[in-house]
Amino acid sequence: MIRRPPRSTLFPYTTLFRSVKKLPPVYKGTPRPAIAVAGRSNVGKSTLINLLLNRKVAATSKQPGRTRGVHRFLVNERWDLVDLPGYGFAKVGEDLRSQWRGMVSEFLVGHGNLCQLLILVDSRRGLMELDSEMMQWAIEERVGASIVLTKIDKLKQNERSKIIRTVQHSVGEKVPVFPVSAMKREGIVELNDALEKWWAEDTFDRGI
Repeated sequence: MIRRPPRSTLFPYTTLFRSVKKLPPVYKGTPRPAIAVAGRSNVGKSTLINLLLNRKVAATSKQPGRTRGVHRFLVNERWDLVDLPGYGFAKVGEDLRSQWRGMVSEFLVGHGNLCQLLILVDSRRGLMELDSEMMQWAIEERVGASIVLTKIDKLKQNERSKIIRTVQHSVGEKVPVFPVSAMKREGIVELNDALEKWWAEDTFDRGI
């Protein structure tokens, strides 16, 4: 039985992420289950990753598109968390956008241990075409996928309810939708618990 550490006063949610190491970007093939985080630039991927892992491992910036490569983190010496390059930011050149799309596609096609894809969506904008394409890829490849609606604190209560219903209807009832706010730490407990569950289930299935 895994004993949960006490809740921190600074980070009021349970975490089992005792150690985090940055890994080389090149995938060498490991039996470790992986969870990847994807989304449009400026959707808050790096901020959310840092909050979930309870330490600053992903670079954050006010300038969208800071993540320009596939960044891997080894969690508890057992699982991989992968920060994929943001997609769809218009202010970068077409060559760079094409390069980013290539890196994301190469990762998704070549990674055989991916157990969950978190697709981050700005709650103020809702699902966009590239988000839907990522979801369709996950369905076709039989990879678990979830929608994380970020910056939910920017919306009024009736707007929150509406976007959650709209997105849930678009992706179907079987796809989890997590409304979160990194600023106010809303929804972090639920997402953190889901990460633990996904990793634990995949680790058990693989006998690791």
